[in-house]
Amino acid sequence: MRSVKTADLCDLYPPELEVAIPLLRSYGGIKTFSGQIATVQVVNDNVLVRQALEEQGNGRVLVVDGGGSLECALVGDQLAEIGARNGWAGIVIYGCIRDSEAIANVPIGV
Repeated sequence: MRSVKTADLCDLYPPELEVAIPLLRSYGGIKTFSGQIATVQVVNDNVLVRQALEEQGNGRVLVVDGGGSLECALVGDQLAEIGARNGWAGIVIYGCIRDSEAIANVPIGV
């Protein structure tokens, strides 16, 4: 994967590009990842997350909109392992996770 600096992108595309507030943290065993995006939207329930990760990922990234809720973990070590086994490059979660120490040993970005 080729590295591209955020500042360079901002210089090239100033009117079109917006930069997200850096509130995301890295938990997975892979720190950088990219791929075609698949999305799910959930409310305090990870059933749709599991269903998505049980599909073949083919290098995709699952983006989970959990509304930022801290009431229910949307991914733990078991779901991260399912995603890694099925070829997902990573998972981006707007919400919370659990089992962060174990997830750090799973070969998937989280």
